[in-house]
Amino acid sequence: MAIDAAALDEALNAVRDRLLAERNTAGHWSGELSSSALSTATAVFALHELSRLPLSSSRIGGLDELTKNGVQWLIAHQNPDGGWGDTIRSISNISTTVLCWSALRPFGSQNARVMAAAEAWIAKRAGSMMAGDIASAIVQRYGKDKTFSVPILTMATLAWNWDWKLVPQLPFELAAFPHRFWAAIRLPVVSYALPALIAMGQVRHAKRQTINPLTRIVRRLTRRKTLRILQSIQPESGGFLEATPLTSFVIMSLVHAPRTEESEAVIHAGAAIFRWRKG
Repeated sequence: MAIDAAALDEALNAVRDRLLAERNTAGHWSGELSSSALSTATAVFALHELSRLPLSSSRIGGLDELTKNGVQWLIAHQNPDGGWGDTIRSISNISTTVLCWSALRPFGSQNARVMAAAEAWIAKRAGSMMAGDIASAIVQRYGKDKTFSVPILTMATLAWNWDWKLVPQLPFELAAFPHRFWAAIRLPVVSYALPALIAMGQVRHAKRQTINPLTRIVRRLTRRKTLRILQSIQPESGGFLEATPLTSFVIMSLVHAPRTEESEAVIHAGAAIFRWRKG
């Protein structure tokens, strides 16, 4: 198929002119991130799980208000088809819909219609509302990359009390290796998800340990070391990569894992991101 050079030049010029016209009076572009159902859902659930901890309310001002506002936002921004997309302009997808559905679980009795619509959407895509079918649909979406599937399944399992065998075990003990070895040992998640590898690997290990005695010993011996590594890579702001979802996944996991001084410090430092987001 021949390319019409003149038409191509015309299109490029039109796009360039449109782009230049979007500049503000100072001569540059400004914008904002789209509101995110994915971020809101993970934050709502993390906040709810934080309420299980002693002194949580006193350390995080307005915890109940933050949670309530998040729940109301999710309900107000459910797509007409019953699902949710990553942003308010996105089409529904199974990952974000399962996260939102899970986040609303503690409040489901107040929102029966919302939950019913979400479950109808999920059942249509997963084949049923059986936990195994939902988990399979999520794993299938991402294939061998566990960077996204494990966090989603971890949150759903915490919310709905699924069998932990549905959540792949992340080998958090590998984080104890020196950085230069990480590429060689082929971590099952991308490097920026190291906080999730450690936190989710630990909660999965606590809930359903491997039958391999050697692996159990290694994980027991490296548990606190990897938590110290998690502490060392946590920014002063408390938010891992300043990302609400990643920070939320870490917090909800550590709340349910055996806690130590290190994990308590990470939890409460991470909670600061919610105060910042509120402001």
